[in-house]
Amino acid sequence: MNPAPRPVMSQPRQVVRAVLNEALESKLGGEVVVKSTTVSGRIFVVERKVAWTVLTGPGSRSFSTALIDARLVSREDVEQVMAECRKSGGNFCETLVAWGLVPRDTLRDLLCQHLGAQLEALFGLTEAQALFVPQPRSYSSQLTFDLAELGADAAPPQPAISQSQSPTSPPVLLEREVMANVKQALEEAMKIDGAFAVCLADANSGMTLGSVGGSSAFNIEAAAAGNTEVMRAKMKTMKALGIKDRIEDMLITLGEQYHIIRPLAAREGLFLYIALHRSNANLAMARFRMADVEKAIQL
Repeated sequence: MNPAPRPVMSQPRQVVRAVLNEALESKLGGEVVVKSTTVSGRIFVVERKVAWTVLTGPGSRSFSTALIDARLVSREDVEQVMAECRKSGGNFCETLVAWGLVPRDTLRDLLCQHLGAQLEALFGLTEAQALFVPQPRSYSSQLTFDLAELGADAAPPQPAISQSQSPTSPPVLLEREVMANVKQALEEAMKIDGAFAVCLADANSGMTLGSVGGSSAFNIEAAAAGNTEVMRAKMKTMKALGIKDRIEDMLITLGEQYHIIRPLAAREGLFLYIALHRSNANLAMARFRMADVEKAIQL
């Protein structure tokens, strides 16, 4: 029997802090997903430090915009660095330093300010829901921060209480429960005829929350990161055309492969990405099975 979700006793504005504490205590690291009525965000944790944050909603600003506003780089510089990172799988900040565009100390100071401001914005959300999604991953940068460095010390972990004592407290799923659910869903996807790689990815950051399959010749995580641009471009086009609808799935047909991108209806910004060999794949059945896989994922 799977363990029940563990509620956290906390005031609305303490929910994100409590869940971030959970992530920072984890040996695996992963992502804290935050959602409110107006703003959503993600906090990436690597080796018990904050590596990156993504904030979407009114007034949000990306780190690349902060760099441009500080006149450290041009928009063209940013576009070239991002293109290189998509191609090589390199880290955005480390590439800026390697190319001599921004001194490391200057970049670290600005990144620290930026991440700190985004954390404070997430900590200040009312009626927010937060969930820790464990995901071990390599991170090709030493530009990570303790909460003390970011000026956003997390509150002490709150004691767990029963569901009956706090029916309105958002639950924090146990690491093993979330990981088992995602892994089971992805392994089920790999049973689809022709499948050789599948992952669950974040369209905002390009980072994967879980992956199965792939090889040295086909890096599923790099492929998912590259296809976030496909997702963004399609959503931008739909917005420009005034199409108020959701993307069910997207198909990319290659000479020898099918790639299917399927956004999660229940979790904005996340998508399933599967690669199949055309020679032994049934496209109609693959799309049907991927719909079932999407429904099986619980975050």
